[in-house]
Amino acid sequence: MNEIAIANYQKECWKTYKNKVGIPIDYCYLHGNPVKVHVPLDTACGGIMIIGAYPTAHFNAIGKERDVPVGDHLYPFSSEKYFDGSYVREVDSGREIEELYLKPLNINRSQTWITDLVKVFLFKEGHAKKYERLGFKHNLVDRKQFISLAKESVPFINDEINICKPKVIIGLGAEVNSVLLDRSIASATEIIAKGEKQIYVLNSVGYEYYACPHPGILMRESELSSKWKSVLIKTLEEIKILIC
Repeated sequence: MNEIAIANYQKECWKTYKNKVGIPIDYCYLHGNPVKVHVPLDTACGGIMIIGAYPTAHFNAIGKERDVPVGDHLYPFSSEKYFDGSYVREVDSGREIEELYLKPLNINRSQTWITDLVKVFLFKEGHAKKYERLGFKHNLVDRKQFISLAKESVPFINDEINICKPKVIIGLGAEVNSVLLDRSIASATEIIAKGEKQIYVLNSVGYEYYACPHPGILMRESELSSKWKSVLIKTLEEIKILIC
């Protein structure tokens, strides 16, 4: 039954997401490659659900420009390798989730539901400037639109929760948690720092919810990243008790 529900959701999300959140259907990369909707592929039910912000992309070297987004990776928080025109690269997000979250919880991807709140790649200002220099004339969806798009995307996450019925939901980063917990960025950051369990209520059902640091911050070698790693270690110990 879950397999049918998951497949139906994936198809519906793929077909309707852009229209429902206000993204142009013809939203594309430099050479016309469509920016795709990232539906979840790791879809284990009844366990851990991890919600990130939005997908990253594949980056190529084009002429004098480096790190130009040109296409989508394969699935949320993927770890595939590819050649960018200069050297072999790896999508970091999958490795980060593995090292920072899954290994400490003693679980693997097949036991999780992994997804993004906003389900399409968003261009940062630097990306847009590179596109402009390369002669791209179409409209791009800007990273600054994340919060508004995230709010429009909540119904899709709720559909996923209804199917997944997770024991624990993990929200990654202040922005994701501010939207899902309906708090300010500052308040969401405080919740992450405290590592205290929240309750996400959907259709009168309360789900155990933990606001956690974004992997990108944790992977930096700095005093701040060390602080957030300490917070995460304590939070994951509490989550381990819930999923045992």
